[in-house]
Amino acid sequence: MEGSAFLGRDRGKSNHVSGHTVDRWISKLGLGTRGMAREWLRDGRLSLKDGVPIESVEQFIGRKGGREPEFLLDGRPLVPDRAVVLAFNKPRGVLVSRTDPQGRTTVLDALSIPPGLRSGVDISRIMPVGRLDMASAGLILLTNRPSLFAPLLDPKRAVPREYRVQIRPAIRQPDLESGLKKGVWAKALGFAPVDCRVESENRGSTWLRLRLVEGQNREIRRMFEYGGYSVLHLIRIRFGPFAMTELPPGALVDITRWFFRGKTFLLDIILDRIRNGDIIELKEEGAGSISD
Repeated sequence: MEGSAFLGRDRGKSNHVSGHTVDRWISKLGLGTRGMAREWLRDGRLSLKDGVPIESVEQFIGRKGGREPEFLLDGRPLVPDRAVVLAFNKPRGVLVSRTDPQGRTTVLDALSIPPGLRSGVDISRIMPVGRLDMASAGLILLTNRPSLFAPLLDPKRAVPREYRVQIRPAIRQPDLESGLKKGVWAKALGFAPVDCRVESENRGSTWLRLRLVEGQNREIRRMFEYGGYSVLHLIRIRFGPFAMTELPPGALVDITRWFFRGKTFLLDIILDRIRNGDIIELKEEGAGSISD
């Protein structure tokens, strides 16, 4: 194959050669992520249909006769799965990762996917959209088209996330008004202010409802640690327009239809729903009607 026998990052920018590195081809063709390409090559599972050896994910693969390269996984043609998007109520203690060298339970281990949904889908290619730490629970999206979902994770898009949080000790009124509602803690840590209200409280702890739009790493935990509180429970109940109402821990809902029409990704429609304040309620039997 012309141009396939040398290494380099994305020589496709050249005026003379058209193509990509192996990992980028895998991502661009919707066959998997760059990380999956590394895993497959490491495990000796990935090859080219024309027999050219793959020595590195950074190996440049050029188009031959204007055609895109064809890859094999375990000796069989590697083709895109049908697009799938799942909403999963992640239980506490489950790691948001495809694999874990320490043998901890991952989201893929915890998924109980009906046989009908598995048709045409390689579960090992499903990736989380964003993260929830292991000690947190609640709503997370999973898809085999992760690159398309990057805009929903961009802080500039201000995609809302909503959480129920239990803290200890019970929150003091000055901390509620100044630290949270006026954004003093958030600003001190470089975060955008959050919307906050008290759900319930007793002498030892408080349940709060928080809404944020950035989703920075451990944002909520870091804010409360800054204020001198411990987070006992953190449960995400909303991401974008999707909100859990009657979805028990460990349950999932197929929400592909909200994101794809045929092969078309409906990002603009999802963003419009967010701007309009639409809420799509997720129940165990499926995504229900839209409510304001």
